[in-house]
Amino acid sequence: MKDFEYFIKNADVKKQAVDKNLSDSLIKDSKDRLEYAKSSVLSESNAKFIYENVYEALREAADSILVLNGFKSFSHEASISFLQQFDEFSAVEIAEFNRMRIKRNGLKYYGKPCAVADANEVIEFAGNLIKKFVALQRKFQKISYLLNIPPTKVGGL
Repeated sequence: MKDFEYFIKNADVKKQAVDKNLSDSLIKDSKDRLEYAKSSVLSESNAKFIYENVYEALREAADSILVLNGFKSFSHEASISFLQQFDEFSAVEIAEFNRMRIKRNGLKYYGKPCAVADANEVIEFAGNLIKKFVALQRKFQKISYLLNIPPTKVGGL
């Protein structure tokens, strides 16, 4: 996976003001999307849409951390790459998230099929990962508040 700096240099990511409200909204939407997926009755006819929605939940969660650190991403890959700097996410988790991105592109743009088992797997994976996003977001906001510094400085970039 490309380094996050690559995406900055290629204008796939822009610096912007830290936006706590947008970060909160993205995390809420992410959790809501995942709950919708969990409550859906999976079938061969809707597995593709559930998979796409679960991927979108993870992307929104990743973007919540980006905006809390003063970035706006125009690339799904950049949003995933950004996570490499955080110890909270393992290389395996990041690779799986990126694999989901690639599969989702195949589903959305090339008419590839999605098995019910694949949708079930990503629901479970996303549930675990979103908990990490929520914890990381809270950590940044708490440190930022206590030290009265923008979350960007807490995030390290």
